[in-house]
Amino acid sequence: MKNHSITHTQNLTQTTSNNPIQLLQGTIEIANQMYTISKGFQETHVQPSTVNYYPTYLNYSSQYELVGKWKDFSNLDVLKTYIQNELIPHFDIFHFHFSTSLLPNHSDLELINQTNKPIFMHHWGSDVRDLSKALEINPHAKAKVTDPSYVEETLKNLSKNIRHCIVADHELRRYVKDYYENVYMIPTSVDLNMYKVLEHENHKPLIVHAPTNYEIKGSQTIINAISKLQSEFDFNFKLITGMSHEEAKSLYQQADIIVDQIHVGCYGLFAVECMALGKPVVCHISDYMLEHYPEDLPIISANPDTIYMKLKKLLQNQDEWKEISKKSRQYAIKYHDHIKNGLKLLNIYQKVLSEK
Repeated sequence: MKNHSITHTQNLTQTTSNNPIQLLQGTIEIANQMYTISKGFQETHVQPSTVNYYPTYLNYSSQYELVGKWKDFSNLDVLKTYIQNELIPHFDIFHFHFSTSLLPNHSDLELINQTNKPIFMHHWGSDVRDLSKALEINPHAKAKVTDPSYVEETLKNLSKNIRHCIVADHELRRYVKDYYENVYMIPTSVDLNMYKVLEHENHKPLIVHAPTNYEIKGSQTIINAISKLQSEFDFNFKLITGMSHEEAKSLYQQADIIVDQIHVGCYGLFAVECMALGKPVVCHISDYMLEHYPEDLPIISANPDTIYMKLKKLLQNQDEWKEISKKSRQYAIKYHDHIKNGLKLLNIYQKVLSEK
């Protein structure tokens, strides 16, 4: 438990006269989703707080982070006492992310369960993606965790104390459905007001790729395809790494084409952000996921075998970019608006609370 940080921006004792649902999310910020989920509740009677033990260079907003008496994060006994005496009594719902909870050994889950307060685990991808299962529906699949026993053991342990699970799509549902009593699907969300479509005209087309993991994203294959295409077409290419989220987003806004990944078989928040910006997005979508996504998905699917030809076709047909851009923005509005998805999540919360 080293370098855990609680930003003093959200006071534990704040309440309203309408008896709001006190929600605690933690303990890792995945693709800005704790913040975005919290913001999606701003017009509801949910009062969200977040705890982020793992701040990164991406520098996501800490607007909803919790004030706490965290004197010594290296002392688990002090932390456990604070959780038991102050956090658990105060909050109505505990919504955890990426297989984490308030204590590193998940012993807090049993303490919460003793109060009969709902616990949700929100899985995001690499924390539950079983490579052997992924390959069943996607021959190009790669996973950060290659030992299926690790994923299995994690899910078994978590589901002993957690009944409710949230995932973004059908691919992730495959990995968790045999463990949790209830599995809900809520799409990844963005605050569309923070993602404006900017009219711009580059002197030369700009293709952008922003790898967080070269192997999983297939970055070297993408770079090789780009290098080959640069001998045939006049365009610029920018590789974005190591920037804060806001710095990177400003560069995405300047792009004409975004290349996400060519292995995973489904799209994640990066693709959603870029669609919200009105960008044509290239990303591998497996046949299995094509059957489950909405028919109006505008993503240009490419895998390691087709990435060169898919990008070449895009560069040959630049007159189509404007229509793809329009469809991308419309898709993000329709399926990934944080207010709409916040209401879906609130309905789930209310249903679970009513069954206590």
